[in-house]
Amino acid sequence: MYILKNALQNLFRNTGRNLLTAAIFLLVITMSCVALVVYNGSNSMAEQYKDRLSTEVLLNVDDRKVSEAAGEDDTFRRPTLTDELIQKLAASPYLKKTVYSAQMEAIADELKYSNPVDKRDIEMQRAGEDLVKTRRPQYYLYGFEDVSQAEAFQGGKVKLIEGGFPTAEDECVISDTLAELNGLKPGDTFQAKSIYYTDKQGRALEKMTLKVSGVYHWDYDEGEMNVDSDIFTKYRLLTDPRYTYEPVFQASFFLKNPRDLDAFAQEAYAAGLSEYYKLSTDAVAYDAFVKPVEQMGTISLIFLCVVLALGAAVLLILSSLVVRERKYEIGVLRAMGMKKGKVAAQLILESVLIMAVCLALGVALGSLFSQPITDLLLSHQMSQALGGPTLAGGTGAYSFGGLATENTPITHISAALSLTTVTELAGIALVLAAAAGAVSTACAMKYEPMRILRERN
Repeated sequence: MYILKNALQNLFRNTGRNLLTAAIFLLVITMSCVALVVYNGSNSMAEQYKDRLSTEVLLNVDDRKVSEAAGEDDTFRRPTLTDELIQKLAASPYLKKTVYSAQMEAIADELKYSNPVDKRDIEMQRAGEDLVKTRRPQYYLYGFEDVSQAEAFQGGKVKLIEGGFPTAEDECVISDTLAELNGLKPGDTFQAKSIYYTDKQGRALEKMTLKVSGVYHWDYDEGEMNVDSDIFTKYRLLTDPRYTYEPVFQASFFLKNPRDLDAFAQEAYAAGLSEYYKLSTDAVAYDAFVKPVEQMGTISLIFLCVVLALGAAVLLILSSLVVRERKYEIGVLRAMGMKKGKVAAQLILESVLIMAVCLALGVALGSLFSQPITDLLLSHQMSQALGGPTLAGGTGAYSFGGLATENTPITHISAALSLTTVTELAGIALVLAAAAGAVSTACAMKYEPMRILRERN
């Protein structure tokens, strides 16, 4: 108890000296916190992209074949995926998972919309089909087997802020803008309908009643299109023929092993996949997006090592100088009969107490600076690596070095402070405090108490 009491008194007795030590501790912990957050965040994002891009199978339409077919036959229609085909492919033993969705343009006249709503009828014609009377779309319905797997929610920019994801077939998630405009909250219902009046057989399409299960918020970047009209619901609802004319199907297939691509392709064509599709993995995006993020992790790790090396060196030098100033105090304690072990324990305890306070402040400051620094590093790395991405052919694909990819660059890495990072910082703080205390102890123990007292002046 005496050792603890005396250590606390020394912290306030030697305020200037301890503040200098604390400032160095705080600087090291804060910079280490930022470096660790950037390192852990970039590594996590890189692993996610590596896993997805190396195993995700891209189903791209062969535009050359389509153009040739359309030139030979005016009624030729671009091939599309069907629900039946997706289910067949999803059952392949080569796949570890399949994320599929359906999209439908819809109207909901009872709802308010952030932009002016045009309720006039228009005529639409698909290739190989007759003119059909439709409405202009007001909303877009996206159906997923598991809405949380939608790319919008996986990217981190779209977050559920109220309620939960749909579990029943008639439930949906809407934007906070749409909820505010219409006074909707989880549990409320509204009606929506396809922009088509009838199905392909001429039967009138019914309205669907949607129940709000949750509300999401989209963090828009400057210049990004507002998508508060996007409504996410269950996949099966949009495949129900009572409500839909012909939904647009999309699917992402993820291989267990990237080397199984050719085998999966043969299986897909045998199952009925059109010859106008070609299957591939996105090596362009893998090289363009993953490597810059991995370099971020390397840079932050090097920075962490430099900070720890310089910080530890300064702390050790400062600890040895402090002991020289406190020789007389140490001599008195030893002359009074205090054992070397207790003197050492007091010196180490003082370092630990200072470090504990600096750890709390450093974590707070580090978490405050981590996100801006992460964003700055990511922006710099991407601009350097990609040399300015451009849209390829106006299709929404990105082009890098003449090669195109449908995947979008990594534009955001969450720099949230995790339990792992806090644990690592606590370990660093403990090692630094122990090292500083050990140096102080080693310097103090080499002085004989009587000699210290004789040489006081």
